Formats: sequence, C-alpha cells, structure tokens
Amino acid sequence: MSEPASALADALVALSEAGVAFVIVGVGGINFYARIPAEAYATLDLDALLEPTTANLREALRVLSGLGYTFESGSEPFVDLEDETILAGVVRNGACLSALRQDAVQVDLMLSASGFSYDQLAADSVSFQIAGSPVRVGTLAKLLESKYASGRPKDLQFLRAFEASASEDESDS
Repeated sequence: MSEPASALADALVALSEAGVAFVIVGVGGINFYARIPAEAYATLDLDALLEPTTANLREALRVLSGLGYTFESGSEPFVDLEDETILAGVVRNGACLSALRQDAVQVDLMLSASGFSYDQLAADSVSFQIAGSPVRVGTLAKLLESKYASGRPKDLQFLRAFEASASEDESDS
C-alpha cells in the first residue's frame, strides 16, 4: 500500500498527464505555499476544481478509476462514469464528486468553487512540479478569499488560524 502523500501525487500526475484541466484549491492548495512542512495544515482530502465540461469530468473519472478510486456524491456511490446525461447534470449543477481509495486517500473533484469560477482561478494559477508534471494551484490570495466567500464555519475557523500563524511569523521576523 502506498503512502497517502505519494498516492495523491500519483493521482495529480496521472490527471495532468492525461490532459485533465484542473486547479488545486482548498487547504491542499494553500499547503503548496508552505515554506516549511511545519506551515502545512492537516487536511483529509485534496480539492481539484475541474474545468466544468462533461469531457473533462469523464476523463478525470477514467484516470482516477484506473488508479483504483471509487466515487461518491453526497455519501452515495456514484457509478455513472460514462453516462453523458448524468455527467452533464453533475457539471450543470456544479456538483462535487469524491474520489476515494481503500487506503483513505481522497480527491474531491469539484465543478464549482466559492467566490471564483474555474476560469478566474485558472487564469493566474501557479504551476508546481510534481514528479516532473505541472500541477496548477490557485493563487494563495484567491484560495484564501474563496475560503472567506464560502462562509462555512470550518473555513472561517481555518482563516482565523491561518491569520494568527501569519501574524506570529511577522512578529518573529
């Protein structure tokens, strides 16, 4: 069984090499900007905002299925991996599908995000190299703004912790 970090890296590399258009967002995206491991935040999943097209979603599902992932939507199994009508509905509704592995690795395939469209996040995304493959990550400012725009208590709590940590870093300088 592979380590979760390497399984996530394998998934990102496979998606990138298959030409799936995505931008990493959420806490996982924010972690790309950590200068040292101690600045990274624990998260249970990695959020990939997909370009919202049926073909792009279908390819992401194909790639991750080939890596042993199964899929859920709203805690229910999602098995309609090639049904154009169902996939178009997922895209139209801006839904999120969770890609899960038995070793608890999870990639959330998002078709919408708080505060920004895919195009807005992709336009100035930053490219990071993972095993020689480019992976696009939203800018830190937009990822933080998206957390704020969501208004979810867990995101607002994260922002308070992030800001407190940043304040500590500034006072240590």
